[in-house]
Amino acid sequence: MVRKEDCVVAIDMNALRAKAMEKKTEKPPEFIPIDLNEGNVQAIFNRCIAKEGTPEDKCFNSILFSRLRGYSSDAERIVVFNREKVLANKKNIRYFYGQLKNIHAGNKNLQISEAFLTYSGTHWTTNKGVLLEFLYLGAINDGHCLLCAFDAESNNSTILNTDTITPTLSPKDPAFPTWWEAHKAEWED
Repeated sequence: MVRKEDCVVAIDMNALRAKAMEKKTEKPPEFIPIDLNEGNVQAIFNRCIAKEGTPEDKCFNSILFSRLRGYSSDAERIVVFNREKVLANKKNIRYFYGQLKNIHAGNKNLQISEAFLTYSGTHWTTNKGVLLEFLYLGAINDGHCLLCAFDAESNNSTILNTDTITPTLSPKDPAFPTWWEAHKAEWED
């Protein structure tokens, strides 16, 4: 004899299986290039900051002006990021860095004054605080580091992983549609 309780469990199990199959067939979200600008940098920076209550094993630090690199202890700031949020935004951060003039010029050394410049030679920001947020996003030490800590003697940093930071164009650039068609596959999973 079939009990009513057994039927309910069977129905629930079928619903769970259907949902699991539906998730398996879902495509990952498509990467959409975004412009290097103050609003976009601040949004990603704020999204990636570890919030109070984030488990310690899900956090890691970013340091731009380290005492180990010759800066004073007053200059050293440690920014704590949420690992999962950073990984979710890793492509956006790389895409931002690809819009820098230094990347387009193939120059691995980066001075703070140069980090303000896009590949077109325009300033994407004049706000030093936003610029520092951008630089901290690149100096994350979790296998995703794009930028070394700045060196006090030379007052510059080295751009790392230039093979993974490729020149990118702003979606606002008139040449973007043609360029994107040629490079779209590089940004898809």
